[in-house]
Amino acid sequence: MSNNVSRYVRQEIFAGIGKEGQGKISKGRVAIIEMSSIGAAVANNLARAGVGYLKLIDGDYIEMAELQRQTLFTEEEAKNETPRAVAAAQYLRGVNSEVVIDPVISDVNSGTIDNLIEDVDLVIDATDSMEVRLLLNEACHHLKKPWIYGGTLASSGMTMNVMPGDDEPCLRCFLGDEYDAGGEQPTCATVGILNSAASIVAALQSAEALKILSDSDAVRKDLVTFDVWENYFDLVPVDKDPDCPVCGRQGYAFYGKVGSQTATMCGKDSVQVIPKKEVELDFEKYAEKLASQGTVKYTKYTLDFSDGNIDIKLFKNGRAIIKHVSDEKRAKAVYAEYIGL
Repeated sequence: MSNNVSRYVRQEIFAGIGKEGQGKISKGRVAIIEMSSIGAAVANNLARAGVGYLKLIDGDYIEMAELQRQTLFTEEEAKNETPRAVAAAQYLRGVNSEVVIDPVISDVNSGTIDNLIEDVDLVIDATDSMEVRLLLNEACHHLKKPWIYGGTLASSGMTMNVMPGDDEPCLRCFLGDEYDAGGEQPTCATVGILNSAASIVAALQSAEALKILSDSDAVRKDLVTFDVWENYFDLVPVDKDPDCPVCGRQGYAFYGKVGSQTATMCGKDSVQVIPKKEVELDFEKYAEKLASQGTVKYTKYTLDFSDGNIDIKLFKNGRAIIKHVSDEKRAKAVYAEYIGL
């Protein structure tokens, strides 16, 4: 589009950005971890704001129950179980053709994190996995990259900018020793989620992203926490902990380690299985192999198999989602029997 000014003029006349700031934003490179209700809304905001490059990272597919809080996806895409990164990219390319939209269908783990974020200026967290979030905290500390934490559950949410620098606190400084990377914690499947809470987190993250990309001195220092049902909105100061295991003692519990080979998926009766090494599968050959055992269909992105009891969604890199299974050992056994990598 030739008339750049007409598209971004409302941002350029805003004193906090101006033409110089908009120029920096147009050169910015951002990775968004998961096209969740938060991530999709952030991607929409940043594409419309003219961020030059957006990497949309997500290894999941669209489901009907997500449409209650999603802004980019349709019923048809949910019926077809379209990969979320692909559907988001298709929509956003129609929103702003000047922005490079890079969909990446990938799990985020210690083996993939470097390749996913090393070429961007800023990372935005929109995951519902605490383990992924703690990995991201350590990876960004090691790579000296800014990232924006954000999460929502039920009617509440919170977000925090995590900036590089010896005097800057990281997420573990806030969490202390009371963090939990999994276990019997509330999830969106057990307590639900309001779309308004997700939208607020996304709006706050989007604003901070524009500040960071435009080198603003207004980047927020405090963590924001709120509850739209209980009617509160607070700023919580976060101090640097000199004894923090990550940014204080330079120790990593997740980054550089072998990632989990299985993971129960939030809000789904499913388990994700990740092979030890990524491969490039030939779906045509796998369809032939599995056809005698059940029904098979595939696209260029995924292969679906069902024998009436077991349902598997297989991705090109060998990762699979075993549906209607909650036990990780059972999921591994199913994977070994049917996929065999």
